[in-house]
Amino acid sequence: MLTIVLKNLTGRKTRTLLTVLGIAIGVTMIVTLGAMGEGLRNGYLAMFSGSGADLVIMQQGAYDVTNSSVDEAVIRQVAAIPDVRTATGMIVGNVTAPGAPYFFVFGYDTKEFAVQRFKLVAGQPLGAARQGSSSREILIGGQAAQSLKLQVGDMLPLTGGAFRVVGIYETGSGFEDAASVVSLADAQQLLQKQRTVSAVQIKLRDPRQLPEVRARIERQFPRLSVSQSSQAANQQQLVGLIQGLGWGMALLAVIIGGVGMTNTVMMSVFERTREIGTLRALGWSRRRVLVLVLGESVALGVIGGLLGCAAGAALIGPLGQTPALSFLQGRLTWPLLLQGMVTAVVLGAAGGVYPARWASHLLPVEALRYEGGAADSNAQLSNIKFEAARSLLRRRGRTALTVVGIAMGLASVVTLGGLTDGFMAEYSKLISAGGADLTARQAGATSIGYSAISERVGRQMATLPGVQSISAAVMGIVATDELPLIVMGYDPQEEAVRHFKIIEGRTLSGSREVILGRAAAELLKTQVGQVIRLREVSFRVVGLFETGVTWEEGSIIISLRDAQELLGKVRQVTMYQIKLSDPQQADALRAQIQAIFPDVTVAPSSESVETAPEMQSMRVMMWTVSVLAIIVGGIGMMNTMVMSVFERTREIGTLRALGWRRRRVLFAVFQESLVLGVLGVVCGILASMLLGAAMRQIPLFGSALAIVLSPPLLMQALVIALGLGVVGGLYPAWRAANLSPVEALRYE
Repeated sequence: MLTIVLKNLTGRKTRTLLTVLGIAIGVTMIVTLGAMGEGLRNGYLAMFSGSGADLVIMQQGAYDVTNSSVDEAVIRQVAAIPDVRTATGMIVGNVTAPGAPYFFVFGYDTKEFAVQRFKLVAGQPLGAARQGSSSREILIGGQAAQSLKLQVGDMLPLTGGAFRVVGIYETGSGFEDAASVVSLADAQQLLQKQRTVSAVQIKLRDPRQLPEVRARIERQFPRLSVSQSSQAANQQQLVGLIQGLGWGMALLAVIIGGVGMTNTVMMSVFERTREIGTLRALGWSRRRVLVLVLGESVALGVIGGLLGCAAGAALIGPLGQTPALSFLQGRLTWPLLLQGMVTAVVLGAAGGVYPARWASHLLPVEALRYEGGAADSNAQLSNIKFEAARSLLRRRGRTALTVVGIAMGLASVVTLGGLTDGFMAEYSKLISAGGADLTARQAGATSIGYSAISERVGRQMATLPGVQSISAAVMGIVATDELPLIVMGYDPQEEAVRHFKIIEGRTLSGSREVILGRAAAELLKTQVGQVIRLREVSFRVVGLFETGVTWEEGSIIISLRDAQELLGKVRQVTMYQIKLSDPQQADALRAQIQAIFPDVTVAPSSESVETAPEMQSMRVMMWTVSVLAIIVGGIGMMNTMVMSVFERTREIGTLRALGWRRRRVLFAVFQESLVLGVLGVVCGILASMLLGAAMRQIPLFGSALAIVLSPPLLMQALVIALGLGVVGGLYPAWRAANLSPVEALRYE
């Protein structure tokens, strides 16, 4: 049995290779992206527990430690508890470095225990050479030094200022070794967290007193979250987001690979129909035939799994060296490799179930009479046009599977691209609320959530000639029992708050009041007059509003001061919305503001979304998925076309003998390949529309998940489909055109 399986696989080396590659790509994605997610999770675990802290305090409801904000006065109050040996603050944030859009910075008190785990391999500790030096100091991890090509003594420009590298450290944690460390005071200034920290790390005199100390801190600080160091990493939703994104991309590759597997095994069975009939006539049972075909399918899965695991392991290192992905240091584990192999084997088995069942039910007499379509084509030789439609319809199953594989890849491209366009349209409406002409945010901020501009800057911008009004806004995400909700803070006296049209109750007039979008009110099951709690702070609902902007109608609007307190942005705002006396002077005023305030970036409200780093990241992700779809879809297309050419070898030989030129054969195969691509893009767009309709049923933000099928996006999908047709048909067309008529007619 094993000998027959190996013979069948090696008998069609090209087909076997293409199928194995399709599976290997999916497994490679699983291993690589899984390793990155695992590395990030372990990095967070090392960050919290590697210092030896027993407890960690963070802001309750914070989406991630980078969004957490704790008043540094808490450090002194916690340190005064009798059973606490010491307490220290830490800050975690990401900034932009040269070539690295997401570069993590840790801020520690250089005299406390938490910083001691950063073992220097070159240079000196922070503060050791501060005398006589006016530049700020930074320690960088060995991985960061390698990817950014830095040495001790070099200057590292970051968002918010330049730092001199005084030392290089290693901790054994890939996440931390790809990051940097500065003093707590420098981190507060760099990340705009004056008098606040991201978390407080606590070391106890006796770890056995942990439950009692934890309960006391929770009673004393009801608005803060207290957890054990080993459990804090599991509460960071960024880790789950990265892992979910990785699994989504890997799942796409795996499914497309599975379709290709079914296609390959089915064609193998068709090709060997007479052989299977002979085996059945010689006494082989249905079960034995079933095992034979399944064995071939599983063998393909095993080979693809091994290659995928090897390729995934090999990619982890180079990806970690890339500055843009340096914070995602992969961590390869045996369970992850086992997961990849199990996926490949299951994929092989699932892909072979239908072909194996079909083969096992073949009757010996019918199988022995099977001619694979050759007889039909020879009988009608005089009428052959070698049209793509006839060739595709002759093998409906193969055509359907190929189209499904291509459609799934293109559906992902169209869906993600359409969602990005739709999201940007909604986001643009939010940014330009109130008729703002210009939008100002912190220069170099990696996302709108990390933007922080001093109120002093806003007051100075308001005095510039040509500025009619300026409105401050604070934005953030607060976790609730239902869903994370967007919280936006506005000054009740400023222009921007008038954008929210009240349909019930009244607008904001003071602190501890909230107006809700209708969608948010329905989700929270809240009415005017009731009280809601955000991070243990009580707010009274005074009104409901509608604006026609989905993100706003699913949001919570509170006063600017309340938002600053709730989101830890004391005397800071996320952005300023500027309305001009003369919109024609926008470019001149924009240049003037950026010259006066170099730490602020200003853009027309209609364009600020396009230039935002988070939007650019979404574009990069969309192109990544597009490339993945092209690679996997191209392999599936080529696999199908190779099998089609093999199957019609005698037919092609007959046509060549009748006078068909190589160019005509080449064009005929290319035509079939292009038709498959066009069918794939049509089905992909239809699938994307159906998926979009389903996504709009998601509570709260479902209506924001609109897929905008813009002409550029449709053109992109069509170009990809035609590209798949060209790539997939290139080798098969070349092979078909170069077939010798004599050899082709002898082909069995």
